[in-house]
Amino acid sequence: GLLPLLSLRRLLGLTSALLTREKVLIVAVGDVLIGFVADRTRAVLSVDPDRVEPAPAVLAARAGGEIQIKEIYRAGDGRLVSILAPERLFREDVMRKLTQGDTTMKAKAKDSHRESDTDTLRFLVFRLDDNEFALPINAVDEVARVPDQITRLPKTPKFLEGVVNLRGEVLPVVDQRRRFEMPATTAGANRRLVVVRSDRHRAGLIVDSVSEVLRCSPDAIQPSPDLTGEALGFVHSVINLEASGRIVLLLDPAELLTRMERGLLDSFARETRSKETRQTRP
Repeated sequence: GLLPLLSLRRLLGLTSALLTREKVLIVAVGDVLIGFVADRTRAVLSVDPDRVEPAPAVLAARAGGEIQIKEIYRAGDGRLVSILAPERLFREDVMRKLTQGDTTMKAKAKDSHRESDTDTLRFLVFRLDDNEFALPINAVDEVARVPDQITRLPKTPKFLEGVVNLRGEVLPVVDQRRRFEMPATTAGANRRLVVVRSDRHRAGLIVDSVSEVLRCSPDAIQPSPDLTGEALGFVHSVINLEASGRIVLLLDPAELLTRMERGLLDSFARETRSKETRQTRP
């Protein structure tokens, strides 16, 4: 079916800008799917509920735009992130039309949404050089900018870049280029830290850039070819996007950390907890 596209800039009362690489965010408003055009997307965040607070009245009020800001998230790095709510994206009369509209349209939207949830798989796609890799979206906790300060650890594998303090949690950081034995490159502005969870372990992966959240049907997943190379030892399948001719290498989160590396993280976690216990003792 057709997807209506709306400008977030206009809805927020901002001036228009001529951009060439806008992103479209697809949002369920009531039972209707709507595409919102944004300048760019930056990160996927897992937020601490204690850092979320109601938006001040000056922000909650519409300032010449349609959208209302519902809440504010105070990030650990000092940023303030405005949180929008689907039920406050339009004026009340428009919302009523969307949520109490034609019964047939709503039924079709529900069926389409149900089929999408059942038949569609979602993956986070990131790049290393010209190679595209994907991780199951449920294995990714968040995507963040690479912190300026990374504490290096002695006597650890070269690909273990060190540890960072991510909102109060000490997180090991893996340089994915080194992990895959790829040549070093200068750090670009698009580098991202992808926080991955495998069983009880969490680690941040430094990647060149994050491309998209990819949706595809199960039919697009195919066994990986029998190839050699360090990176291919972690690839158990490929996503074959025939329409665009793209091949995305699908990584197994459980294989990203070997048994030795999991042991290293367990040892590091125990040492960290021991230090925290000693520091909190009177």
